[in-house]
Amino acid sequence: MTRLLSDHPLAELTDEDIPPSLRRVKEKGWSYTPNGSRVLTGLIPKATPPYVEVLQEETWINGRGMPCHDLPRAESERTGPLLRRCFAYAFACLVEAERRFGDQEVLAYVILSLGGLDDDLLTATVTFCTRDPNTKPYIFDIENVRDAAVAELTVSDRDMGR
Repeated sequence: MTRLLSDHPLAELTDEDIPPSLRRVKEKGWSYTPNGSRVLTGLIPKATPPYVEVLQEETWINGRGMPCHDLPRAESERTGPLLRRCFAYAFACLVEAERRFGDQEVLAYVILSLGGLDDDLLTATVTFCTRDPNTKPYIFDIENVRDAAVAELTVSDRDMGR
């Protein structure tokens, strides 16, 4: 991820960088579930399965693929706009989480990897969760992930591109 970000600086991210469907999610804010999970209100499904732990519930509800159907297929033209979308959405939601909960406990995970029908198209996901000292982290041994570019973000990271 470090290489991608150095090749594609992310200065001056705005809500306009966020796809409209996810901008609406951000605008609906955050809430707690009965289990104590912190979730984006606009992503809570009508019916939910039982969850074993808070981390499972948070990642299942808060994880989404970044819309990219309108971006060019060529990785050289796709990477920058895809990164902007992911980081703009991640930071906007992290700011809202800090406002709602009064702390910086929510983390965002931005993951870029090859996907699509033939695993030849750069795709991305953004997932939000908190750390639970009693469970393994969402991405265990993040520094050794080899099949994707991964960033773990807190709200304090939002100034990195400024």
